[in-house]
Amino acid sequence: MHGSFSHTADPRTSVVAIGGGHGLARTLEALVELGLHPDAVVTVADDGGSSGKLRSDHKIMALGDMRMALETLARTGPLATVFGHRFSAGQLEGHAVGNLILLALLEQGGGDVGTAVATAGRMLGCAGRVHPCTTSEVTLCARIDGTTVRGQVAIATTVGTIEEVWSDPGDVPAFRGARGAIEAAELILLGPGSLYTSVIPNLLVPEIAVAVEASTAPLVYVGNLTSQPGETAGMDLQAHVEALLRYLPGRRPVTVLAHDGPPAEGSGASLAPVVDHPRVRVVTGDLASRRPDGTVVAAHDSQRLANQLSQILTAARPSTA
Repeated sequence: MHGSFSHTADPRTSVVAIGGGHGLARTLEALVELGLHPDAVVTVADDGGSSGKLRSDHKIMALGDMRMALETLARTGPLATVFGHRFSAGQLEGHAVGNLILLALLEQGGGDVGTAVATAGRMLGCAGRVHPCTTSEVTLCARIDGTTVRGQVAIATTVGTIEEVWSDPGDVPAFRGARGAIEAAELILLGPGSLYTSVIPNLLVPEIAVAVEASTAPLVYVGNLTSQPGETAGMDLQAHVEALLRYLPGRRPVTVLAHDGPPAEGSGASLAPVVDHPRVRVVTGDLASRRPDGTVVAAHDSQRLANQLSQILTAARPSTA
């Protein structure tokens, strides 16, 4: 812990966090620290691990990123404690309990993903809501050094420069809850997380990108601390932002929240907090987590991130007193 916040946010503030995986979880942790009940809009394109096995066996969208978001928003309790447990042997090896619960709720509810996730949220007492970006089964595709690569895991592990990503099929509808949350948002957050396989896949759902562009709420991209070996190797923060903006082709401004502190240990290169773009404003702060010995690691610290987001929220909603 790093001391108390300068203030907490108004719990009625409507904040949407868009992404997937551990990066989205850190943002949700930070928002919950501020007393908010955020809406999470989550990618469903993962095809690895437990999610990949369930996709293959049951012909459904990926459940793992939604499970992780639910875990993060869950209040302390017996179910929250077991929700993220992974089996280590036998036929269930690698599967997370939460993924299996979501699958059971899907089957009991006749395949209604929105109902299944909402029911899980109530069971966990979540401080916020989780929405898939789409309820359609999609495959993430990329052009890497001129070659088409299909599947999130293959894209993340193929050596080369990612030139473009798209979804197959590409004209899937947005989940109504995700679209509605974005339309009602007072602040929209993208990232942090894997740029091409966690953040951008949400924007490949046309109605999600349109809703983000049409919103008058401030849009904040939480930049990664380091580049990601393989996926964003050799890319600086400027390149991350330019890639993101290609999937938000409108003219709305974007605030980039960038780490400006001791370089983080990790296999990727640290990203200097420098972006020169007419649509971009950069806000900096020390966002990195520390080990007990003080070593800086390549992961966002939820409380440091919360402190920065609280300042952004204050600027977005100035006091009328």
